[in-house]
Amino acid sequence: MAKVASDDAAFVLALGDNFYFHGLQGIDDEERYQATFEKVYHQEELQVPWYLIGGNHDYCGNIEKQIEFTQREGTRWTFPDYNHRIVKEFIVSDNGASTSDEPDDGHDVVKLEIIMIDTVQLAGHECLNEMSVEYFNPPPGLLDEISFNKASMTLSWVKKAIEQSDADYLIVAGHYPIYSACSHGNTMELIRDLDPILKEHGVTAYLSGHEHCQFHFQHDGMDYFLTGTGHDCCYGSSQREKLPSGGELKYILADSHDYSGDSGARGGFASFDVGRDELVVRLHKEDGEALYDAVLYPRSDHFKKAATVVTTE
Repeated sequence: MAKVASDDAAFVLALGDNFYFHGLQGIDDEERYQATFEKVYHQEELQVPWYLIGGNHDYCGNIEKQIEFTQREGTRWTFPDYNHRIVKEFIVSDNGASTSDEPDDGHDVVKLEIIMIDTVQLAGHECLNEMSVEYFNPPPGLLDEISFNKASMTLSWVKKAIEQSDADYLIVAGHYPIYSACSHGNTMELIRDLDPILKEHGVTAYLSGHEHCQFHFQHDGMDYFLTGTGHDCCYGSSQREKLPSGGELKYILADSHDYSGDSGARGGFASFDVGRDELVVRLHKEDGEALYDAVLYPRSDHFKKAATVVTTE
């Protein structure tokens, strides 16, 4: 990551499961924070803001403690709330490469917005031992009135944030995937409640983690990227046949079955290069080797103009 980030990285996204396997348990939280974060991502190139959300493993401990870490003076750990927005304006050069994240009034400014959402609140979670036969079950859904109310509030927040965005590139990022070819499979609550909102408002792409594999899936004009190999790689692709018909699985990095090792990868991550005319998504192995590139394009003026109307009402 540090090698790839040496090319002027502006920030890092972390999409949940920040502390395996049962979150922060209130016993050695500071030691866990230092051992899992500060002592791992210590390289100079990674001393940039880290924007985080929670995952199902984090919910098995004290996730509020993770949010409290944001209050530390001078920290790069940025987890201000369960759901939050990241807005960056980049000045781009003639060749499209990003050169700054400082706002500018010129025509060479590109706006990127990333809406970080808590998909655990939308789809539920269970705290299972990793050896349990039920470990790869999909999220259990919402099991009580409190969960339903919280999910409704979260979904309303997400919908409003998407409606109000006038960004050239609008990314929505959550822990759970909407669609997945790997061991956990699709998340039905997100297919039902979230996916239609993304498509209605011209979201550029949806990013997720959770599954220990990597892929790019395209369906109904939407791009879905999963990169969940920060801990290890790889799950198998046992749920491939459950992807919706009419979509295209454009790339996948997975073992033939869970952790067989035949993919040749032990881990990995993604990087994003924002330019005036395109956004390049790149999937990497653990050593930084680029495995796959995808090119995304700015949103149409139709969606940005509609957002301007909502914002000024």
